[in-house]
Parts: sequence; C-alpha cells; structure tokens
Amino acid sequence: MTHRAFDSGEIGVTQAAGPGAAAAAVARAVIRPARGQDIPGISHILASSFYDPMGWAGLVYPLVKLGIQADLQSRLQSSRVSYICLAALVPSPSTELQREPTIAGTVELSQRHPWPWQTLEAPYGYVANLAVGHGFRRQGIGRDLLAVCETLAQGWQMEHLYLHVMEDNRQARQLYSRAGFSLFEAEVNWAPWPGHQPRRLLMRKPLG
Repeated sequence: MTHRAFDSGEIGVTQAAGPGAAAAAVARAVIRPARGQDIPGISHILASSFYDPMGWAGLVYPLVKLGIQADLQSRLQSSRVSYICLAALVPSPSTELQREPTIAGTVELSQRHPWPWQTLEAPYGYVANLAVGHGFRRQGIGRDLLAVCETLAQGWQMEHLYLHVMEDNRQARQLYSRAGFSLFEAEVNWAPWPGHQPRRLLMRKPLG
C-alpha cells in the first residue's frame, strides 16, 4: 500500500470517559492507518452505522457488509498517494494480555479535485465514512478522528476540508459544527413530497 501517513504509524489520543459501561473501559485510544487485518472490523462498523440490520433490510445486510468490505479492501490496496483510512483502537476488555485491541471507529481522508462546474478550490481534502461503533459513541473518538484528518490535510498542503452529512442527522451535524465545519452548500431537493430522502449537506472547514 502507498499512503501518506504518520511517520510513526500511530498516534495516541487520550479519551475522556463518558456514560455507559463501555466508556469505563476506554482510557486511551490509538489512531493509526488501517491495515489489512482491520478490514472486517471496520466493515462491521460502517455497515452497522449506515445501514439498518433489522426488519426486511436485514435480509440484504450480509450482502451490504460484504460489498463494503470489498470496496474498502480495494481502496486500501490502491496506489493513490493522498488517501488514508484511519482506525481508532481501544484496549480489549478481555483479561488476556495478548488480546488484540478493539476497533472503535474509522474515517477516510483523500485529496480531491473539483469537477469543472464545482466552485471548490483545487485540490481539497475530503472526509468520508466517519463512523464510531455503537458501544463507543459520545466518548470523543469521532472528534479525535476528525482532528487527525485535519493534521494530515495540513501536511498535504490542503487549505480546506469538506464532508457530506445528511440533513436529518442532527448528532453528526453537531459534531461537525463543534469541530469547526460550517454549511457550504445544500444539494437541491427535486422531490419535496412526504417520505422523500433528506438532502445532503456539504460542510467545509478552513485550515491554517
């Protein structure tokens, strides 16, 4: 794999303990570039965060998860230089000293160039697939993943970070706002009838 990442391969991030049983076990998380062995754990977090495994949707959930896993593996094996997938790991609650850490969250960062009709500067940093496992939310892991993306983007000489969020995802929008992102553009909704899909919002954070 060819990725621009940390020279040390990992960064330790101290987490503030939050509510819930899982929070008490999380004293420290390590954020590092994702590795091949992380793919199943990351795929599980992405699938469970963005797709509902219950009800009729559960019938296709295994296929969705396999598709996410294949796509992630393809991205990790690509030769793109300005791309990285990060994994946030926490100590396993097991008493076994040799037990592998648990993947608690993930995010992807890439350098992109705008299409001719877009009003974005070239190039720019784009954050995608930020997700934290259900048992590790509200502990600052998402915030710290964004902070590492910002550090990387500055190292890539990016002037802005962008990301998309669904309009009805209030928790994510609050997270991004607290991290310094603001609304840049809202996509046009051509189907304003009941039951339509919410709009995607493009948010931006200046760097430097």
